Amino acid sequence: MTLSASLQMAQRRAMLFCFGFVSGLALWQLAENWDNPALSPTLYLALFSFIGSYATLALALSGPVPVRLALPGALILALLFTGLISLAGLRYDLATDVLDQPILISVSLLFLLLATPFLLVGLQDRRGWHNYAALFEAAWALTIRYLSAWIFVGLFWLMMFLSNALLELVDVEVIQWIFDIDWLIFALTGGVLGLAMAVVFELRTTVSPFLLLRLLRLLVVPVLAVVALFLAAIPLRGLSQVFGEFSAAATLMSVAMVMVTLVAVVLERDDARMRDSFTISLSTQALALLLPLVTGLAAWSIWLRVADYGWTPDRVLAACVSAVLLGYGLLYALAVLRRLDWSERIRRVNVGLALVTIAISAAFLTPLLNTDRISANNQVSRYLDGRLSLDDLPLWQMQNEWGRAGQAAIAILENSSEGPSAELAERLQKLRSTDSHWAFVREEANDLLAVLKSDLIELLPVLPAGQVLKVGDLQGLGLYQLRPWVAGCRRILSDGRPGCVLVLDQFLPNSDRQGLLLYRNSEGSQRVKADHLILDALGQAGMGNAYVAGGEPQSGIKASAIESILDGKYTVGPSSLRALHVDGIEVMPRP
Repeated sequence: MTLSASLQMAQRRAMLFCFGFVSGLALWQLAENWDNPALSPTLYLALFSFIGSYATLALALSGPVPVRLALPGALILALLFTGLISLAGLRYDLATDVLDQPILISVSLLFLLLATPFLLVGLQDRRGWHNYAALFEAAWALTIRYLSAWIFVGLFWLMMFLSNALLELVDVEVIQWIFDIDWLIFALTGGVLGLAMAVVFELRTTVSPFLLLRLLRLLVVPVLAVVALFLAAIPLRGLSQVFGEFSAAATLMSVAMVMVTLVAVVLERDDARMRDSFTISLSTQALALLLPLVTGLAAWSIWLRVADYGWTPDRVLAACVSAVLLGYGLLYALAVLRRLDWSERIRRVNVGLALVTIAISAAFLTPLLNTDRISANNQVSRYLDGRLSLDDLPLWQMQNEWGRAGQAAIAILENSSEGPSAELAERLQKLRSTDSHWAFVREEANDLLAVLKSDLIELLPVLPAGQVLKVGDLQGLGLYQLRPWVAGCRRILSDGRPGCVLVLDQFLPNSDRQGLLLYRNSEGSQRVKADHLILDALGQAGMGNAYVAGGEPQSGIKASAIESILDGKYTVGPSSLRALHVDGIEVMPRP
């Protein structure tokens, strides 16, 4: 190594250490003054966003780009990022409340993460800022650099803790002095991170992402097998099984992201770097062809949730993510089906959709895509036209989490032409007199619990004749138990009768009143669930599991079983461990 190269390396290390040290000190100063009344929330948010983003960008750019260009170059994206965050802060009475919004924090970090490789490549070659090969290498190299640097920071502090413990054995507290000074901990963390970033860059030919990429390629075949098995099982299990009681969208989108990542990993920066493996190549193409099915199911799952419950900030974000993933799926599949140069087409798709994702992430921080406003307006609209019950109206979120848009929506409820109902007015009064979300939810839950018990008593047919179920019998049951029962009763049968029935009998040998409650589990499905209801157990009702004798799944119970029971076509026996016999099956409580 020449003297000039050694000098440049030493200068880079010193500069990045000092830069990280000063940045850590600045962030500590902000942390110390977060509640300083002399510092307006708007200014605080701007300073925090700028210092955090500028330090991150400058450390990432320094090395691949000379420090003299990296420091001013980082300003381009840091100032844009600060402006977007500050714009998002205008949605709230206190601008710093944006830091408590996971969605806005997530999309802002995604914006910074995806835009940084474009900035890095653009600083190296203005005309080649969209070159896929350069972007691919820049993105993975940055990932490895930051991952390695943070691991080193963790090891540094582990070494400091162990050294301090060792020196304390001989009553030497030199290192303890460092731990007692908060600003020094922040500054040293930043300085060590900067030094590590410089060293990892120097070892870029040794510490490269190619080992990680080769390892990730090994996952293509098993992921393809799992996805193919999942899709093949859908016709056998039915879509109602896929979109069951919980939303499957998060799982489907996570799997889709893994599939997109693996396709990009296999394709490398260009065809010359691709591994010449028939199995991997064929599996990658199959993965790309299956991607539209997975992303389509995710989009459909989100649409079903929105249709049933309306928009919330989480669902707006999920819808945008699924739309982008659906774009990946359709364009990947189209590229493979066109065969010739399919890998190069996918690389162009990756660049284009990365830019689209950056644009959408930025839009989330502007009035163009204000998730709070979209959600609040939609929820109020659904409530006013009767599609949403008061119990499902997210009043706490609108008042305390959805910013000025949520508060404006509550004002619309109060100032509607008919005025708020007595129940809504009471709920709003509780909302404004309660400081704790937990306390407000508890009061709402108590009110809802009473309503659900009353509804269940009114809707639920009880057999045999002469048996009666009272509200007091349901003492001790919770919302998570009563909600599916009431919902099942409201899913009426083909002849108009409730989609539920309770058969009371001595199913297990004890003194408690017991029953098997059958109810429809989903709209438009013939699937029925059964639960074991235990009454008068020390004044508290309880719920146990029920199953179909012989180990059959509960999906074996059809809606016709409820009709048969209501028609009296059932029996209970034998005398010991008793079971409900209906339509050729035996339903019994699990001991």
